[in-house]
Amino acid sequence: MDVLLRNGYDVNLSLLRQDQMQASASRLAGQELVRVGDESMTSAEYLNRQAQIEYRAKDFLRAQSSGIISKLRVNNVMDISDSNALNRGEFNINNLLGRNSGLDYHYSSSPTLTGDFAKYDFTYLGSRYSVNQEQRIDSVVNDHNALKEIKQKYGVDTSNAYLNGSLRGERYFQGINADPHSINMSFIDQSGYLENTKSSNLNSYASSSTLHTKYGDVEVFLDLYGDNDKLGIGKLTSNALLFNFDSNGDGILNSSDKLFSKLKVRGYDKDGNEKIANLSDVVSDIDLTKFINSDVVNWNQKRRDVINSESLANNDMRNFVDTTNIDHRISYYSSNPYTVFTPESRYKKAEADSIKSFFDAYADKDGWVDLRNNNVFNKNSLFNNFAYEKVGFDGKLKLSEFNPIIKSDAPRDKNFSYNGYQRDSFMKFYRDYEKESTAHAKDVEWLSKNLKEYNVENADEYISRLNGSKSSYMIAMENEFQKATRLEFSPENLEKVKRAFEANPNKAALMMSDSDSVIAMKLNDNGSITLKFDSGREIEVTELYSDTGKLLGDKTRRASLNLETKAMSDIELGSISFNNIGILDTDGKYKTLQEIGASAIKSFSTKHGKQFLIYLGDNKTLTAKDLYNISFLNNEFGGGIEVGERGQFYRKLDVRA
Repeated sequence: MDVLLRNGYDVNLSLLRQDQMQASASRLAGQELVRVGDESMTSAEYLNRQAQIEYRAKDFLRAQSSGIISKLRVNNVMDISDSNALNRGEFNINNLLGRNSGLDYHYSSSPTLTGDFAKYDFTYLGSRYSVNQEQRIDSVVNDHNALKEIKQKYGVDTSNAYLNGSLRGERYFQGINADPHSINMSFIDQSGYLENTKSSNLNSYASSSTLHTKYGDVEVFLDLYGDNDKLGIGKLTSNALLFNFDSNGDGILNSSDKLFSKLKVRGYDKDGNEKIANLSDVVSDIDLTKFINSDVVNWNQKRRDVINSESLANNDMRNFVDTTNIDHRISYYSSNPYTVFTPESRYKKAEADSIKSFFDAYADKDGWVDLRNNNVFNKNSLFNNFAYEKVGFDGKLKLSEFNPIIKSDAPRDKNFSYNGYQRDSFMKFYRDYEKESTAHAKDVEWLSKNLKEYNVENADEYISRLNGSKSSYMIAMENEFQKATRLEFSPENLEKVKRAFEANPNKAALMMSDSDSVIAMKLNDNGSITLKFDSGREIEVTELYSDTGKLLGDKTRRASLNLETKAMSDIELGSISFNNIGILDTDGKYKTLQEIGASAIKSFSTKHGKQFLIYLGDNKTLTAKDLYNISFLNNEFGGGIEVGERGQFYRKLDVRA
């Protein structure tokens, strides 16, 4: 191209020769002409477009980082950009598109916490359009003529990039009776009964952005690209966001979590110079329960009780909500932070005597316990929830929690099939993920091309990162996939589930997370339990587990049910680690096999399921009904060994002269 680099931008010389009068006038106004491809523009337009392209590249990367940090869900993602940028007024869709699209991008207030602890604030397209929850925001945007023109002119799906995650309108694997437009756990109540109040049960340490370590106070950030977060998009604005990196859901953030190695800390030395280190260099683990209040309150229920009490006292029933027939587990899951951890870390097996007592107390004359009449799960109940053992697509036994019961007056299609519902839900997910992935790839291709054409500084670096990026909606969908299938998301695992539905849809449907609710249970003569679901299906289980409402273990160690050992042979059992597999001892403590002096372990079967025979010294043995994974906690926040000045971190406000 016949160009001359002038004042930091390329000027097309042939164009200047063709119309020198226009060029002269442009130069007099400071508007030298530039050609990019077949398009000519003034230098000011060129520089503006160049800045927009660079900002857009950053925003794509920011979207990915934000999606990971916030652990976005399809049904509650709010914004694919940096919320701090919104507060600074930097995020404006009109500016990003480089022209007046006629769209107003409104954002009420940035949430202090995101993901599972979000206080939901939704994005609306204002002034010209009134968008409610029943409408898909992206469909409204796609119909907007001005945006269509931009998409046609530049050949890129701008709505995919910038409105990604804005109230897409549904979850893929929600309950069969759930409102498809709900925002919280697939349930919604306009009275606010189901507001997510988990964050209200977190303490001030969770709200802080400073983490206490034996080396001093530091700030944590995600170094996704290995450059110490050069773009400034990985900062964790609160310690509560650390919950989102507990990938195995055991309540401990450590090396067993897949992104632990990507977390770094930032602080300062005694002279005020910035110091950066790996999180693993300053803490070996983080006990996430340190961020949870000692007393967890169901704020939804408490607020509703106050409103109802005032309504009765004032004889004004306009705000009164009869909670008699509302499943208490709905507000429980909206309020209790411990429910973000895996069931295996919270549930204990219900003993045979306890199960018999339960059915004696609650069963009708036919032996059924009806869970729909709220006599089991209510605000004064001793029960939080139940779970049963289930095999997922990974072939491993996991606990499957009972879904809260949602009563629906909508008539179900006479041809409704639970297996068909599960299959259709997955296939819709499969198609939509493919579309989203394709759209994102096209956006990246367009961005990469323009980064080069507009000579954006560090274009190759941006392109390299963009080529491996994912949109926030892709990340949200991948999180949904993992929750529904118990498989880590990968293209291979996506195809694996698809093939399973094609080969045996009935079997595949049962390996998905339940989309129906247990409405009744019956204790059988052989000790097994029949579960009846609102989809019409029934299954028989041999074990029942009860939610403790807390994590298993104590301040020095954590425990979680190891159900995999139930499928092991004696040879396989002999090879398990005695250092981190253990039992619940008779004194109520979780101890490793090594601590109790075990020399060998075997299994045997009873009418109540598989149990374990553990050999000790002096020809002694003991039996255990369950084995547990045991994790030890460091507990060195703010204490521990003495650290010299050179290794110490200081807060910015505490910089020494």
